[in-house]
Amino acid sequence: MKDLVSIITPCYNSAEFIEETIQSVLNQTYENWEWLISDDRSQDNTIEIIKKYNDPRIKLQVLEQNGGAGNARNKSLERAQGRYISFLDSDDLWYPEYLQEMISFMQKKNAEL
Repeated sequence: MKDLVSIITPCYNSAEFIEETIQSVLNQTYENWEWLISDDRSQDNTIEIIKKYNDPRIKLQVLEQNGGAGNARNKSLERAQGRYISFLDSDDLWYPEYLQEMISFMQKKNAEL
């Protein structure tokens, strides 16, 4: 079985970019991942956009109060189940092979928890 990767993303008012970010994750050649998105009380329609994607690997948490990107990352880290952690900001994109190459590198280096 492939190792689970936990993708950690804080977001705040990311409506302009989040759909492209989501597509870049959904297009990954490595598919055994969970994506923990912590929304930091966005005032735009970021949450609605994320909820449109009906993929059980995407796990949205809406925080009770705005605490900044570091706090949002930590909230996702608390829920992470993966052997590996990868950080992705809500306005960034990955090439389709990113996770596969990351896992291959970690395995070649015998990375341990």
